[in-house]
Amino acid sequence: MASKKSVTCSGRKPLSNFEVWLIALLIMFICICIGLMVFAWIAVNDLQKYNAICTPGNESTPNGTFTILSGAEFTPSLQNQSSVNFKMLAFDVQQLIYKIFQAGQLKNVYKSSNILEFRNGSVVVLFNLHFTQIISNENIHKELVLGIEANNADHNKDFFVDKTTVVITDTQGITTTSPSTTLSEVTTPKQNTTLGQCPPGQSICADSSFCIQETLFCDGLPDCLNGSDEYEEFCKTPCDGQFLLSEASGTFHSKNYPQLYEPNLSCRWIISVKDGYSIKFDFPSFDTEESSDVLDIYEGIGPTKILRASLWGTNPGTVQIFSNQATAEFITDYSNNYNGFKAVYTTFLSSNVTNEEKINCNFEDGYCYWFQEIQDYESWERISGPTYPSTSGPNVDHTFGNSSGYYLTPWIQVIPGILKSVRLQSLPLKGHSGPMCLSFWYHMYGVNVYRLNVLAIFANNTEAIIFQKEGNYGPSWNYGQVTLYETSGTGVAFEAIQNQRFGDIAIDDIGLFPGSCNESGFPEPTRVPTVPTTALLPSDCGGPTELWEPNVTFHSMNYPQNYPNLASCVWYLNAAPGKNIQLHFQVFNLENIYDTVEIRDGRGPNSLLLAVYTGSGPVQDVFSTTNAMTVYFTSDSSGTGKGFLANYTTGYRLGIPEPCNSTSFQCGSGECIPNTSVCDKHSNCNDGSDERHCVRLFNSSTSGLVQFKVQSEWHTACADHWKVDISNDICHRLGLGNVNLTSTVLSEGKGPFVTLIQVEDGSLSLLPSDQCTNQSVIHIQCQQQECGKPIVPVKSGSKIVGGSDAPLGAWPWVVSLYYNDRQTCGASLVSQEWLVSAAHCVYGRNLIPSNWKARLGLHTNLNLTQPQIVTQMIDRIVINPQYNRRTKDSDIVMMHLQFKVNYSDYIQPICLPETNQEFTGGINCSIAGWGRTESGGPIPNILQEAEIPLISNHKCQQQMPEYNITDNMVCGGYEQGGIDTCQGDSGGPMMCKQNNEWFLVGVTSFGFGCAQPSRPGVYARVTQFTNWIKNFII
Repeated sequence: MASKKSVTCSGRKPLSNFEVWLIALLIMFICICIGLMVFAWIAVNDLQKYNAICTPGNESTPNGTFTILSGAEFTPSLQNQSSVNFKMLAFDVQQLIYKIFQAGQLKNVYKSSNILEFRNGSVVVLFNLHFTQIISNENIHKELVLGIEANNADHNKDFFVDKTTVVITDTQGITTTSPSTTLSEVTTPKQNTTLGQCPPGQSICADSSFCIQETLFCDGLPDCLNGSDEYEEFCKTPCDGQFLLSEASGTFHSKNYPQLYEPNLSCRWIISVKDGYSIKFDFPSFDTEESSDVLDIYEGIGPTKILRASLWGTNPGTVQIFSNQATAEFITDYSNNYNGFKAVYTTFLSSNVTNEEKINCNFEDGYCYWFQEIQDYESWERISGPTYPSTSGPNVDHTFGNSSGYYLTPWIQVIPGILKSVRLQSLPLKGHSGPMCLSFWYHMYGVNVYRLNVLAIFANNTEAIIFQKEGNYGPSWNYGQVTLYETSGTGVAFEAIQNQRFGDIAIDDIGLFPGSCNESGFPEPTRVPTVPTTALLPSDCGGPTELWEPNVTFHSMNYPQNYPNLASCVWYLNAAPGKNIQLHFQVFNLENIYDTVEIRDGRGPNSLLLAVYTGSGPVQDVFSTTNAMTVYFTSDSSGTGKGFLANYTTGYRLGIPEPCNSTSFQCGSGECIPNTSVCDKHSNCNDGSDERHCVRLFNSSTSGLVQFKVQSEWHTACADHWKVDISNDICHRLGLGNVNLTSTVLSEGKGPFVTLIQVEDGSLSLLPSDQCTNQSVIHIQCQQQECGKPIVPVKSGSKIVGGSDAPLGAWPWVVSLYYNDRQTCGASLVSQEWLVSAAHCVYGRNLIPSNWKARLGLHTNLNLTQPQIVTQMIDRIVINPQYNRRTKDSDIVMMHLQFKVNYSDYIQPICLPETNQEFTGGINCSIAGWGRTESGGPIPNILQEAEIPLISNHKCQQQMPEYNITDNMVCGGYEQGGIDTCQGDSGGPMMCKQNNEWFLVGVTSFGFGCAQPSRPGVYARVTQFTNWIKNFII
């Protein structure tokens, strides 16, 4: 049989060269692709890492602000970012910021800055910073402040920047990309704003852009860039939840109305209606505590608003504001809540009011169309019934002739011998074809009535007296009239001037009718010749004036009923020899400020002041250091209270802490601490007294051997390891300037000694020893603290009364004091923490120091937001214990600032004189203040300055025989008068120049009127109190 041939695969045809080349090329291509893919992956991964680092979410872009005090001047062109001025200043500021960060620790992460805006107030700079990584605001703030300090110290600096105005804030959240979205959906979390540190008295805007004065919040004018300072939700009142009222009519009311309102309320409403309209306020119901819980109504909004009406009590009548904007503020105190008020406002066109309507008024329903600018709450007051006492002023009105009708009488806090005035004004009248007759009724009764003026105020702002009466015309209403020959643009004003109590003036039923005034038919009143007499004070003061145990309880007159006005009482509390007294008030309720209880240690003219109490209790117990105590009670001519009920006990060392043993130190606040805790750089006493006076220059004030207190014992400093920096530190601790000379002296005596070593943080470590290594100790000589040198040259020859404006920065130590936000007195800056003023300014106002504010660097009241101005609260008031309100002796007080103030071109201390430094009669000295420029005249807006000669105390006593001019007083003024301090200047400085430095020689105290011939001003003589002042500032 034949077989089939098999086919096998054990062999194949070899690849050709072309096939081999093709396969190799394919493999290379695959390798290249894989390599490209790997490279691409690496590149993309690196890019993602880079983006993760450089994305804006990991950068820091805070906003900031600071103020340039000198080197740049604000002009309107700086508000235009396209202007050349804006661009030039922005470039310079950017260069300054760049230099600061390049010289500091953030130079590697600082990228750039952007200038956002310049604002008025010297020049306020708003900027944005860019850092390549997240930097805390605290570190940025610290770096900027350090750089600004270095810049300010450079004599070649372009700008002087106020480091206290530096604010850094976060304004941007972190931007993230959501991984759950296919599109690059960007989400921004809710803003988490970190507040920057604002200077005292300022708060930050809601957008964290910059800080503004706290008083600018909720004042009706937006000051923050986004207007957040006026947000309705933020500003709505706690009274009725409203803030901005912009309808043509509306209402607002006190909290809980018609139920009792709450204590310590502060409510503000802004009423803003259509341009051209005026605003009328009516009160269907009104019931608040007399003089204490007050509704103030202002014309306008913001810092320039004008107080037109202060309402309290019941039935305030209608109030009309001749502006389309008004501010209403209701403030209550801590006691005596009433049912409150409901206010209804409507609008009207004042341009439609006729001349007769502008003038005619019987005051039954309010002030009609009359208005006034209220200063220090002194004004024409609308009242009914008799004035007090019955020997002065009306008993009834003129309209109805009974106690139900209303009339006007001045509300003036009289200071005997000083002229004070109030003025009531009409709207300008329209032109009339002929003359018009102004008629009115006036009442001038009392032994001390002074003057009533009626004035015409013309369209060019000049004025003329068209009617005047002086003196006492008896207990009756008298008719007055005067013809107005020119009415177009002319206003009328009634001005009452008083200088003594028992001098009430009143007006009622003012009218206007066409034509000249004819014979009235009323007889011309005859002036009553009166002999001024001293008012008899009530004799019944609630019991005997000399009190001994067991008769230890006493009270105000009529207690528990209200005490009378014009009370003047004194009690002498006595204890057995060797004992002292504890005085306790069981009940205390006086009219705040004006009625006071004064307690003195001992009795007689040399007794020391222990306490001054006023207002409502409880008040703290008072302890004497002797076996006698004197209690004075005085009340003024208006307003009373329930009075007080008091008792006292006697004993040994009452209120005096037990003495500490020999191993302990007694704090000023009484407690005992171990001697080892004294001057250990840690405050262990409640009052910090263990860390005071820890270094001294032996037997000298400016030079001597350096000594440190270690465990309550003085140790002389060795020369070992001493550095010049330590000498400077010692001088500064003593309140002196830089060191002038450091030298080593061979030690004498047996010690003890102490070696000082400066550690890394700059503090000093003290190593006590029995001897020094080189037997040498340190003697240093310190320069006096730089003081009394204004940056701006002072001009002389001007005056306060009679008036001349001081240059900006001429008196950088002059301070303006505000009590409850009202400019009250002056003061002088003597250190970074302490002011010197007059005791009578704070008498009765000393219990709550925080009611006082100090404005430093102030020049004009027209702009309280200027950047050189620093506003600080007062947190401590110390009246000189020798102060005697009755004799005006030792009229001086120390007032402590809440925070240390930084010196600038506009804020500097004045020099304190040495106790033996002489300022003799005849030399010219300067005075400055914001007091009235004439007796009873207006308060100036700009700081006034003057030059006066000193006069001897002997001559001063001759010219001021009513007073006892003591060695604690110094006098100044011209024989012919004309230049003097006046009301409002109290507490301010009298300054004399020696060796090119200004010294605080006097503190404005009192006078007789203002700038009268042969009536000098009297000042507290500072050389008598230098050591007392130094106890506070060193």
